[in-house]
Amino acid sequence: MATRKKKSDSITLEMPGTIGSAKIILPETKVVKGSHLTITYDANDYPVKLEWDDEALLNDVREAIASVEFNDLKPAVKAKVITRKKKEAAKASKK
Repeated sequence: MATRKKKSDSITLEMPGTIGSAKIILPETKVVKGSHLTITYDANDYPVKLEWDDEALLNDVREAIASVEFNDLKPAVKAKVITRKKKEAAKASKK
């Protein structure tokens, strides 16, 4: 069974010209990554940083709008749309 080595939560710095070394203890941070938002939490579980992925968010919104518009279509029209999308995907994969 494979095991992972635990990452250290401190850094030991060797400083030339001094006696001994310095140890810096870094607070644990937790990163939660979603489809279009990444949240970084500090040691107290307080959100420190929010990073938005604008392109992913825009794609999610476009897909949601397209699915709503697609669900409102009649069955015969849905079939034509599906066939057209398959043809477009096939052309895109050939390029």
